[in-house]
Amino acid sequence: MAFFHRVNAMSRQAELMNWLDIGRVSNPDGGKDILLARNERGARIDWRTGEVWLMNPKVAEPFADFLAVERWLTMRDMPAADKPAAAAPAPVEPEAAPEPGPVRDTLPAFQQKVDACLAKAEGGQELLETKQAFEAGSEPYLEASTELSKTALELEVSPAMVATFHISAFAALAETAGADKLERVAASLHAAARQIRASVAV
Repeated sequence: MAFFHRVNAMSRQAELMNWLDIGRVSNPDGGKDILLARNERGARIDWRTGEVWLMNPKVAEPFADFLAVERWLTMRDMPAADKPAAAAPAPVEPEAAPEPGPVRDTLPAFQQKVDACLAKAEGGQELLETKQAFEAGSEPYLEASTELSKTALELEVSPAMVATFHISAFAALAETAGADKLERVAASLHAAARQIRASVAV
């Protein structure tokens, strides 16, 4: 019971720190780990121990909780964050600000970034090939994948989070039997698109 209580505590802590619960994935030792995402970050809560594993960026050791994850991310990003502050006195910087237009991706460019994020994940080449095979062989999956990317692009959700939704959908395949496997996986992507819209609306 203590393990489950700790997992619930980690879920509440993650929610307070704006991590989004995006699904479940099978643990090699049985049970379901909790998948979470925030911006381009991905994490997993071990259902047995409540330990937090950072998946994007991938870290070899688990964290005790999300406070430890935040400390690690802050320390990792600190040198990069300090450099712009030191360069602040330069008067040339403000000229770059009034150019928001070209930064927005087109849908094909966004989808390429999603594929690049998938390729960088654990088992990335296999994940990427699976996604491309599904899109080529299943109209429902292609339609769901396109809708998810359009929604994410419109609501400024990162390609990495979209890639994490695909990984979560693939994980559901293991528990799905019968000929409607791809339709069920496509439904998972449609649900992810609705979840993004709901989280932005709140």
